[in-house]
Amino acid sequence: MSRRSAYTLAYALAPAILQGCHRDCCGPDHNALSLYVGVHVDSAVFRTRGEFALELVPADQTGETFVTDAWTISATLVSPSAGRLPLITQRIEPADTQLTAAAIDIDDSPSVAFSDSQRVRASAAQLFWRTLLGAEPRNQCALLDFGGPPSPGFELTRLLQTYTSAGSQLDAQLPSIQPLDGSTPLYHSALEVLRWTDTTLTQTGYGRYLVIITDGQPSDTLYRDSLFAAANGGAVRFFAVGVGPASDQGTKPHAAAVAAVRELATRTGGIYVGVTNAAQLLPALQTLAREPTGEKLLADFAAPAPFPARGQVVSGRVTVTGQHGTATANWAFVAP
Repeated sequence: MSRRSAYTLAYALAPAILQGCHRDCCGPDHNALSLYVGVHVDSAVFRTRGEFALELVPADQTGETFVTDAWTISATLVSPSAGRLPLITQRIEPADTQLTAAAIDIDDSPSVAFSDSQRVRASAAQLFWRTLLGAEPRNQCALLDFGGPPSPGFELTRLLQTYTSAGSQLDAQLPSIQPLDGSTPLYHSALEVLRWTDTTLTQTGYGRYLVIITDGQPSDTLYRDSLFAAANGGAVRFFAVGVGPASDQGTKPHAAAVAAVRELATRTGGIYVGVTNAAQLLPALQTLAREPTGEKLLADFAAPAPFPARGQVVSGRVTVTGQHGTATANWAFVAP
């Protein structure tokens, strides 16, 4: 059993507040620090002691991570009340040895012709599977999309490549990732992928992930509850990547789209990533691919008494400072 199964998980990624640039303003700053933030909550521990752990993944703009560096960590609580959170301890958790099976389901509805005109989502997906398969040859990836005509056996999903450990087979399908003539049946497609995985991935012992890259609000809310029931029943974590209007970091985010995409992660113990433009997909997907198999920097905190009631949103900010700079990001979870 995976070590993570002991936790109720909620993850989020927000662009860090960057300090200490190392390049001039004419080019990208590969040394600027970003911060991926996850929350591990053990229900019994939280209810008795108010304790929870933040998983911190500092990374630069190329996707390289610095988990094992020396970091000074501080955090504040924003809601349900404001205040400083005392740091109990920080530690490095060894990499999880469980094998990983990840299905990548890409939004190819017509709107992506504008939000990702250069088809960066295809290159980012390729970087994801090359990183994941390179970390462990027995890991597996599958590639699917939605927004156009479905494959036989599916209603709203197109199967481009079934589960494989051969990156070359996935690479061969990259030209197929193109805008199609349809809508955004995200919930229905994701549910189809989960049910298809149940019958296709017959090997046991894999940690299961579904990676969704989308720029829009799902058009099929009828399937929302069924999707989350299937994901939680099958212990499938979602890596939900919101591009353009589905990102919470842009100048004009679409609130409903952001909420829907973020919920995919927070209700399945996954990671939500909001990117302001398609170019940010590459480092984001590379960092996500390293999360299942990489070491974790965990910082333990305790919420002040009285502890938040069950179902109440707990949110705050965390800052890390080290030799690569300083970054601050938001985090949130629903109290168990």
